[in-house]
Amino acid sequence: MSEETIRRWIRSGELEADSLGRSYRINEDNLRKFLEKKGIKYEHTPLTKFANEMKRTSQGIVSRTVQNLEKSNSLKEKTTFSNENTVNNNLKETKINKTDIKELPKIPLTLNTSDNNVTKEFYEPCLQWAKNYDRAVGYFTSSWMRVNAKGMSVFASNGGKARWIISPIMEPEDIEAIMNSLRLKDGNEYFTNVLKQNVELLKEFLEHDTLNAIAWMVYDGIIEFRFAVPTNNLEGDFHDKFGIFSDDKGNKLSFNGSVNDSYKGTVNYESLKIFQTWKSLGDFVKDDEKRFERLWKNKDPNVAIYKLPKAIEKDIFELRTRKRPYTLTGKFVNPMDKWRHQSEAINTFLEVGNGILEMATGTGKTRTALEIIKTLFVRKKIRNVIITVNGTDLLDQWYRQIIKSTNLNVYRFYSSYKELSGFMLLPTNSVLLVSRNPQFLEETLQKMGNSVLKNSIIVCDEVHGFGSPAIVGKLKGRISGFKYRLGLSATPEREYDEEGNKFITDEIGEVIYKFDTEDAIKRGILCEFEYYPLEFMLTQEDKVKIKKIISTFKIKEEAGEVVDHIQMYTRLAEVKKVSPAKLPAFKDFLDNHLEILNRSIIFVETKEFGIEVQNILIDRFPHYHTYYGEDDRKNLSRFSKGEINCLITSKRISEGIDIQSVNNIILFSADRARLQTIQRTGRCLRINPNNPGKKANVVDFICVDSEQDQESNRISIDVERREWLLKLSQTRREE
Repeated sequence: MSEETIRRWIRSGELEADSLGRSYRINEDNLRKFLEKKGIKYEHTPLTKFANEMKRTSQGIVSRTVQNLEKSNSLKEKTTFSNENTVNNNLKETKINKTDIKELPKIPLTLNTSDNNVTKEFYEPCLQWAKNYDRAVGYFTSSWMRVNAKGMSVFASNGGKARWIISPIMEPEDIEAIMNSLRLKDGNEYFTNVLKQNVELLKEFLEHDTLNAIAWMVYDGIIEFRFAVPTNNLEGDFHDKFGIFSDDKGNKLSFNGSVNDSYKGTVNYESLKIFQTWKSLGDFVKDDEKRFERLWKNKDPNVAIYKLPKAIEKDIFELRTRKRPYTLTGKFVNPMDKWRHQSEAINTFLEVGNGILEMATGTGKTRTALEIIKTLFVRKKIRNVIITVNGTDLLDQWYRQIIKSTNLNVYRFYSSYKELSGFMLLPTNSVLLVSRNPQFLEETLQKMGNSVLKNSIIVCDEVHGFGSPAIVGKLKGRISGFKYRLGLSATPEREYDEEGNKFITDEIGEVIYKFDTEDAIKRGILCEFEYYPLEFMLTQEDKVKIKKIISTFKIKEEAGEVVDHIQMYTRLAEVKKVSPAKLPAFKDFLDNHLEILNRSIIFVETKEFGIEVQNILIDRFPHYHTYYGEDDRKNLSRFSKGEINCLITSKRISEGIDIQSVNNIILFSADRARLQTIQRTGRCLRINPNNPGKKANVVDFICVDSEQDQESNRISIDVERREWLLKLSQTRREE
């Protein structure tokens, strides 16, 4: 048996051997089976003699250095397994120093997804080591890039260059990311700066905005894609799967196998065979290199290779525009990073298909929903959209956003708009904005057939309102027929309403993603705020009212009547919401903090109480206006433009309205349920681009008269709210 024969077995992968620098290590059991399969008697080989010598000390592992082999008198032929003795002159470049061995990735000769984590055990060590990566693969999606974010971040930061030959059968959003790279103008400083920053930040960039990361990598020359189309003697798809990693010292590794560059490639049963020049397998590597270069240079007569511009000319892809997710500045910033929750929410919904996104006021629920809608259209998953919410202001806001960011046809069915019939005539590539009022929504659903529902998404904004008794009674079982159902709310749960919550869950789905106010402040999406809890004690008249309410319910309860305690607590809360005892506390506060009225919204329970507040303001701060049910809606527009500095209102702008310049909120009226308080405080927490150092203020009124709480045998709702808002006000920006 010659040295070349043994080396050929190792090179081909038939005989497994681990490289130990100047020697090889062979498992004795594997060796026995291998030789028996070859018809060679185990005890008659030079290897087995050495195996017997090592058996006692190495527990069946055969390891022999060159020097020991040369000393063995039993060997009739000089047999050496040194990596420094090359197989032929073509592999001289594979000679490596002993000091370099530690830097090379330790990869077994074979891997499979059942026994191995291909990402952790193969791609990550290779990408972190290599300077060049050539890959020919039949199927590529951006999910591979997302799964391999850690390795790709190091590869890019180390100045690596990658070339991909892929089939043009790609996901639409991946096509879009690559195509966008052609449209990037002078502005690559951003990504260049990213590469100079620490590796972890780039890892975050890849994980949370993968598609745009691909586009920038293509633009900056880190990745180049070419597209393979079988032609002449071949037909079908380009379906090969092989690749080559190499460093700048001449060390190379190639691999072949069934693994595509996709997420499914990590969860299907797949396998790889690995060939490394430092394991004397350079012949295989060289063959893969030649094959790749032949394809890359379009020299294979049966495979046509297209560069990106030619792919456009041949109409392989359809292009749509995506807005750049960040701005370029003089110093390195990563504003896209702080909005990564939107990508997370989008991906979560697209995986599930229905459910609720619980996202704090001001964190981009509308934008996130629109991105979901656009993605579903690009993927040809839907033909039309229904968006429903209560309130003309919110529906008008949706209308402006859709017109601004999409090319979809928009129809309105709310207030004075009666465009439902137009939508039904031309529902393809269309959006219908419809009031959540059961009258409008029920009529809409009655006219929509199953064919429309099965190709639609319904978006229920402020989804907590979807559980109202009127909607539950009329629309039960009517919403779940939509192909996709998306709910949006900062506070989706309805307190004290089990039936309403069940309806929302049954029709829309569970909460599938959450990003709350504390998360948003820490990330710098919402601003920090100061909290001013102003204490007051109930008047004697208030106490009489409270005692009367409690005694009335107790009498009914003692008489055996069914008593609704929620109704009792609601009536008790109403007494405190309009207590005149709050007004002196407010006057005293204004004497020292008059600036709190600048760019402020004052929430009151009733118009009558609002008049009492106006009487306080009229001499101190005349630049106010009211916004109640009967008031002109233009007042809201005037306030948003700064023409009105202070707005007194009730519930009209608790939900959804985006006014970035609100600095201060004054809560004369606050519910026990956090829903309303979160929405109202959220009005002032939005970041204002014109005031980057903005810090908001929230003024609250806390009843410290414990007598009524003892009477009702419950913890003060004001005290609960104060503890919660005090804790939230201590949240500080971390990013």
